[in-house]
Amino acid sequence: MMADNAINKVEIGRRAGRPSGCTGVGQLFLCLAGLLVFGGCEKNAAIKTDKQSKPILSPTSIQQENVKIKAENEQLKKQMETLIGIDKQVRIDAISTVSAIELTGRSGIRSKSKDSNDVNEVLIVYLKTIDDMGDVVKSPGEVKVELWDLNTKPAEALLGSWTVEPVKLKKSWSGSLMTNYYKLTFDVVAIPKDKKRQELTLKAEFVDYMAGKILKAQKVIK
Repeated sequence: MMADNAINKVEIGRRAGRPSGCTGVGQLFLCLAGLLVFGGCEKNAAIKTDKQSKPILSPTSIQQENVKIKAENEQLKKQMETLIGIDKQVRIDAISTVSAIELTGRSGIRSKSKDSNDVNEVLIVYLKTIDDMGDVVKSPGEVKVELWDLNTKPAEALLGSWTVEPVKLKKSWSGSLMTNYYKLTFDVVAIPKDKKRQELTLKAEFVDYMAGKILKAQKVIK
């Protein structure tokens, strides 16, 4: 808009034969330079407006945040002092760690539905993690499961291998009125049907993320 006004003034001055706001080549350049300066000022003003429109934390909000952080630090400090005050060996002895794992008799290849003729079968593994007091406990870790046919050639013996990551494992914790266990389900579609009807060996390995132990168990299933 400002550039158009300047050009119009030049044109009017030329037609009237009298000096205008910007006449002559030199003065025209001066006018254009002035427009650039004014345009830059308007742009800078727009930038300042954008910056000013951004939300700024009020002194009250900053104070509240500081109070919150201070309270959290105090809590962490108290927890650290409590832990330091307890003997290290006493703390270690008080923690129950997994000392054994067990594959229950319910483990085996089952139909997905109640129909015994259902060809869609899965391997269901019921795994117990047992602590040093003989109790079944839920413990963080990783599980590796293998299904073997030990009555065939060594190169063909391993029928399937699966790994259950810690996040998925903790979601698999289940149980009944009598006991608890990890219930793990695996797809066995790739295993030939005649193999599924034979005596197979189920192997499980549990990596205990609490103590770093590697515990193993195996069971014959039909």
